[in-house]
Amino acid sequence: MNPVERWHPLHKGLHWLTLALIIAAWAAVELHEQFAKGSSWREWWKLMHFTIGFSVLLTVTVRLYVRARHPRPALIASRWQALASKAVHALLYLVILAMPLTGMGMRQLAGKDTELFWLFELPQIIAINTDLAKQVAWIHKEFLWNSLLVLVVIHVAGALWHHFIDKDDTLRRML
Repeated sequence: MNPVERWHPLHKGLHWLTLALIIAAWAAVELHEQFAKGSSWREWWKLMHFTIGFSVLLTVTVRLYVRARHPRPALIASRWQALASKAVHALLYLVILAMPLTGMGMRQLAGKDTELFWLFELPQIIAINTDLAKQVAWIHKEFLWNSLLVLVVIHVAGALWHHFIDKDDTLRRML
C-alpha cells in the first residue's frame, strides 16, 4: 500500500476554513465590544459571533469525519515530535470543539436566547443557573481562548520548524 503523501484536499480546505472562521468569530466578538450595550450594531455582531462559532462546530465535526475517512500523510518527525504533534492536534480539536459548546452552554445557563444564521433560535435545553453560567463563561472566554492561542502558537511553530529547520515537506503538504 502506497503511503499518502499529502492531506486530502477536503481536509486542507476545512483546515483553512476552520482558521478563517475562528479569526472571524474573534473579530465579531471584538467588534461587538465597540458598540453600546443594547445597540443594534452590538447585537448584530454578537449574533455574528454565535453564528460563526456554531459554524466552527459544524466545520470541525465534518473535518473529524473527513480525517477518519481519509488516510493522513505519514509524519515526518522523530518519535518525540510525532508524539508532540499528536498531542497538540488532539488538544486543538478538543479546545476548538469546546469553545462553541461552552459558548452555547453559557448562554443556555444564563437563560439568554441564541439565534443562529438569522433563521432559528436554539431551544432552551439546560436549566437556568446564573452562577454556573459565570463559571462556564470564564472557561469559554479565559481558559479555552487562552489555551487555543497557546496551542495555535505551538502548532504554527512546529510547522515553521519543519519548514525552515528540518527543511521537510510538512508545511507544504497542508498548503
